[in-house]
Amino acid sequence: MKLNKILALILAFVMVFSFAACSSDDGPAQSGDGESQGDPVTGGDEESEGRVLNVHVTAAIDSIDPALTSAGDDFEVIGQMVEGLFQCDASGAAIPGMAESYEVDPETGTWTFHLREAYWSNGDPVTADDFVYAWQRCFTIPAEYVFLFETAGIKNAAAIIAGEKDVTELGVYAADEKTFVVEFDVPCAFFDSLMFFPVFYPVNRAFAEECGELYGSAPEYYLSNGPFALSAYTPAATEFSMVKNENYWDADAVELAGLTYKVILDSQQAYLAYQNNELDVCVLSSELADLLKSDAEFLATESGYLWYMSPNVSQGGAMANVNIRKAIGKAFNKEAVCNNILRNGSVPADFCIPIGLATGPDGLDYRESSGITYNEYDVAEAQALWADGLAELGVDSVELTMIFDDEESIKLVAEFIQQELQTNLPGLTITLQPYPKKQRSDLMKAHDYDIGLCRWGPDYADPLTYLDLWTDGYTHNYGDWHSDAYMEILDKIKTVEYAVDPEARWELIKQAEQIIADESVIMPVYQNCNATLVKSDVDGIEFHSVGLNRVFKNVKVG
Repeated sequence: MKLNKILALILAFVMVFSFAACSSDDGPAQSGDGESQGDPVTGGDEESEGRVLNVHVTAAIDSIDPALTSAGDDFEVIGQMVEGLFQCDASGAAIPGMAESYEVDPETGTWTFHLREAYWSNGDPVTADDFVYAWQRCFTIPAEYVFLFETAGIKNAAAIIAGEKDVTELGVYAADEKTFVVEFDVPCAFFDSLMFFPVFYPVNRAFAEECGELYGSAPEYYLSNGPFALSAYTPAATEFSMVKNENYWDADAVELAGLTYKVILDSQQAYLAYQNNELDVCVLSSELADLLKSDAEFLATESGYLWYMSPNVSQGGAMANVNIRKAIGKAFNKEAVCNNILRNGSVPADFCIPIGLATGPDGLDYRESSGITYNEYDVAEAQALWADGLAELGVDSVELTMIFDDEESIKLVAEFIQQELQTNLPGLTITLQPYPKKQRSDLMKAHDYDIGLCRWGPDYADPLTYLDLWTDGYTHNYGDWHSDAYMEILDKIKTVEYAVDPEARWELIKQAEQIIADESVIMPVYQNCNATLVKSDVDGIEFHSVGLNRVFKNVKVG
């Protein structure tokens, strides 16, 4: 089939629709033309009518620079202040953002976005160059999530990442101040949903360049084009705040006067703050979730986060042995983890692609159509696999260290798994080592660990957001696992041929997951459910399993 016909088929599936430097003494100067639309930091009057919503987060924010973070809580915070080409509605579907309209060329597959009349919080207009700069900047920093540009099939992204081409050759350009054009090597079936992921958000070029390394370090070094603007913040702060951004194009829809985020690690302390009306939204630990699940203000929301143990196969030894990996994956009771420890609605995971992530061409959830399961709890089978693995290694005992985030509920899960494994697998000793999240993540990225208990949340609504984790050179391929057969399948999935044949693409995805299962590349534990308390007079918080965890733009109070 000729390329233009292939791209015409893609177009048939795309609905082309129309959506109808700051001024502090030590910050960069304002760079907008004409009069400012509001204060450069707050985006408007800090005395705005309405209520400030007090929101609980369980870990410190690493960064509010879209190019410098990989943490879900960070992305949530950024998403309250900066808006991309699309945003998502309550159901998670792509809806108007900075793009007022767009079209796709049936011959080339090029997307052309027409930006709405929108402004940054310092009064500068949002321009197509803000997107060009931000996207190129992700390659020069480089952003941890720069791989998503390759995932999206954007022209020359893969070659730039590989060092074969200059960032200026990325397939994006500003046709004029309000027209942003994106060209592709390979069409992307989920491109619109990728666009509300923060790495694709705009950055004001003149402002960011004047800020330099200070960009994102304080309110005077940050601009917003979204519903809220930063008013108080320092990196790793235990409390920071935002005010309503009066410059936001849809400011009339925002009723809140602002947001205050409070970082509280101890769940009991957070609950006490909620009872004292110091929090409007409180994340619950498993113990509190179990105690409060009948409370009228209790809310359980599904999450796309998959918790799993990642074995480091790169070091050789026990974790490089597939029978040892399978034995560990089958030797602990996941039902008990969910029902006796977490008690928040989380479900056991015998899979590497979560429930509710994506719907296939057959109209079924991927998990329903796949039917692939592995590492189901079975002590007898685990012990047989363990004996085979020990024989292959020529040893009668194995000592391993499991690292994990230093959080209350995760520690309990790690302790339970440790006890189960040491009881059910003779000769196995597991040493537990908690770390702050960033340190744990850095150790795993450096392949400096034995087993890591970690999680992954989906960046977009397609199984590729998980399958890409175990590809060569991928930052989050923690165990540095490799398979020629797996890479061949993943490469096929990303070609034009399969981009326009959803049934064949889905079959390839199943084949890839089967390899992960056969090799026990990870040992899944559970799919997370979030337990939250929300004050009864607060309505309209949007909870998402893909992209941004929570969105507060449409919250109504009263």
